[in-house]
Amino acid sequence: MRGQQQSRTPLLSGSIPGVDKPASRIIYGTLFLHNLPSEEDAFLLLDGVWAAGCNALDCAAIYGGGVCEQRVGAWLRSRSIPRDEIVLISKGGCEGQDKLWCATIADHTHMRSEISNSLRRLGVDYIDCYLLHRDDPSLPVGQIVRFMDEMCSSGMIKTWGVSNWQKSRLQAALEHAERHGLRPPVADSPQNSLAEPSRAVWPNTAFMSPSKREEWLEATSGNVALLGWECLAKGFMCGKWTRADGEFTPEDDVLLSEASAPRWRELQLRIAYCNKENFDRRDRALVIAREKGVALPEVALGYVLSQHPRSFALVGTTSLSHFEQNARAAAVDSVVATLTPEELRYLEMGAPRPAVASACDGKRRRAPLRRTAAVAALAAALAAGAAPP
Repeated sequence: MRGQQQSRTPLLSGSIPGVDKPASRIIYGTLFLHNLPSEEDAFLLLDGVWAAGCNALDCAAIYGGGVCEQRVGAWLRSRSIPRDEIVLISKGGCEGQDKLWCATIADHTHMRSEISNSLRRLGVDYIDCYLLHRDDPSLPVGQIVRFMDEMCSSGMIKTWGVSNWQKSRLQAALEHAERHGLRPPVADSPQNSLAEPSRAVWPNTAFMSPSKREEWLEATSGNVALLGWECLAKGFMCGKWTRADGEFTPEDDVLLSEASAPRWRELQLRIAYCNKENFDRRDRALVIAREKGVALPEVALGYVLSQHPRSFALVGTTSLSHFEQNARAAAVDSVVATLTPEELRYLEMGAPRPAVASACDGKRRRAPLRRTAAVAALAAALAAGAAPP
């Protein structure tokens, strides 16, 4: 066991207020886990994620109709992962695609059942941080805070937070909790990427931007963890799409239906991300990547991690090699996890910055090879049924 622990890749970690264990700054998003052909394929992927140093998983009741949580729970039991070493985040309180992800948080009986079902699928007694997947602005924020405080008191969840809420609603929730001595939201999960969307990417979602970030930090006093989703902008910050993909005609529009869903989703992404400003940002990220000797996605994730000590990046993929590359952004020797304010402003708006020395000694480039070997060894040990670190 000790040898396996030593071979596990260390990642930078941060704290989610109220969660009594550190969480890796790269969080694995399980939203595609149900797409893998078998449970064993999912286990092997999760073995690699764990071996790469990630100890935080992001789940949701609607991911795969509950299959993603089921596969995570089965993996936890199969590998005997110690509960006190893994951070489980899950979400609930919204419908699926067929109802445009509308909020269901007004129905407290339904919410209790949803949390209980997530616990059952995960096979655990509590969830470390439970996020409300969508907001219902018609509800008084105090009603929501009181209910979530009750859920924390029940022991089913340790802490709670929000996903896709507007800053004003989050701030109101924080103020209500402080006034009445209730548990406040400790995490906020908006879209957060160097590729800033021109509009909300999906219905009833929220996104971060440089101007919003300053207001957000002031509203939260730095006491709320920022769990950014779609940090790579669905592949935009990996090189997907060209400037020509930002050209649209009325004929490109399509109404959402089960049959048209893939085309509709692709169009929403292109409308949100494929604009001149974002292509320029990606070009500048490529400059930083070349100077530091890293891959483009590492710079994009480093941009998110560098915003605040409690800024986390959610990464959802079914490719272990992609996850390993993404995780390098949060390695203890990462050259992008603490980008300077000047580098952040350069990435965002092209502001002048000091020259950056090139990574020419080879040390940074060889590190991923050593890391991959360690990951493979631990993943194989886990798959063989050995005790985890």
